[in-house]
Amino acid sequence: MKNLILSYPRAHHRIGCMKKAIESLGQTVDIKTDNFDTIEGSYDRIWTLSESLLPVQAQLEIKLGLKNLSVSAAEVLTDKKKFDDFCIAIGLKDIIPKSVIPTCEEDLFDGDLIVKPTVGSGTKLDGFSYTSYHSKEELLNNMPDNFFETNKKGFTDPKFNNVQSYYMVQEMLPTYSEVYGYYAYIDMDGNVHRQFCVKLDTKLIRYGNSKYYNHPYVIQSIDEDEVPDIVKESSEIFYESIADVLGVRNMFISGPDFYVYDGITKMIDCNPRIGTGNTLMDKAMGFTVIPDIISNKKIEYNKHFIWRQADLKPGTIKSVKDYSHLKEYISETSHELHEGKVITEQTNASDSIFNMSIIILGTKKPDMNKTYQAVKEELQNSIEYY
Repeated sequence: MKNLILSYPRAHHRIGCMKKAIESLGQTVDIKTDNFDTIEGSYDRIWTLSESLLPVQAQLEIKLGLKNLSVSAAEVLTDKKKFDDFCIAIGLKDIIPKSVIPTCEEDLFDGDLIVKPTVGSGTKLDGFSYTSYHSKEELLNNMPDNFFETNKKGFTDPKFNNVQSYYMVQEMLPTYSEVYGYYAYIDMDGNVHRQFCVKLDTKLIRYGNSKYYNHPYVIQSIDEDEVPDIVKESSEIFYESIADVLGVRNMFISGPDFYVYDGITKMIDCNPRIGTGNTLMDKAMGFTVIPDIISNKKIEYNKHFIWRQADLKPGTIKSVKDYSHLKEYISETSHELHEGKVITEQTNASDSIFNMSIIILGTKKPDMNKTYQAVKEELQNSIEYY
């Protein structure tokens, strides 16, 4: 079987993991990270590792006579607002936060709000995107002067395949929510294989009195009996709808994230690709997980991972001791520590501004947490600041 991977160079960790899994099954794989309009040749399966490239996959599927992803399904899974509208249309209105693409002040609604580009990633912070506000008035006071005019026309970003995007303003869910997310796979016949669940602990960071971030700083796998029943039930309905209504096949799904608070459950964001959780669990279990998922084998998950930011003290590095012996615990997307490097307060476990995150694999959570603390302490002690 001949496979094609579509991605961007920045997702090299996901590319490497997927390539290794496919080749372990005795299959061939080509990788395309640019010039997507020049793809030639015949392929049996296409794996898209960045959701803004799903429209490329959909067009290739038509060209190659494949039926795993339609143009309309690609549009829904690429655009956050279209995704929300789809979920409402299939009967999930009660668990979808209120959202709007505002083109004037009157379109906005009251309450805590978060701004998101409809296309793109939540780790790409710019001081406005993925920022939350306590009220409509605070959002209005912080938005760019040309915000509404920009949103009437939309905008594109070459980092996300120049797919047409808009700013979506969404109801911000409570910062005290418990957050859970599953990983799943839809096979060639449309059968859903739900895998394992993670719990996400979020951290509130305030910027002045008006805006704040609330993003995950710890993501850890949990046992099935730790997952609330409402999350199990809602995720099953969602995945079955993706398979049945959108007709998606041969696709990994990371998320959505389920927020549980005050007897309420809400659902946001879905990444139709393998996620970091997949790659971490694959590594924890000897690189057998992704090949087994592709082969539709039932997996007994007996390992865990903790993915947590190191929370290093902010400042400018004067010198750093050799920490190469700790690299096995440091995430692939973490930044290098060196003289002159500015360490800023980390907002999430995948922060694009400064990222130093620690990965612990194992079976017993107490031992894993002890290892995390030891690595964090040694890493911090290796740094001298100006």
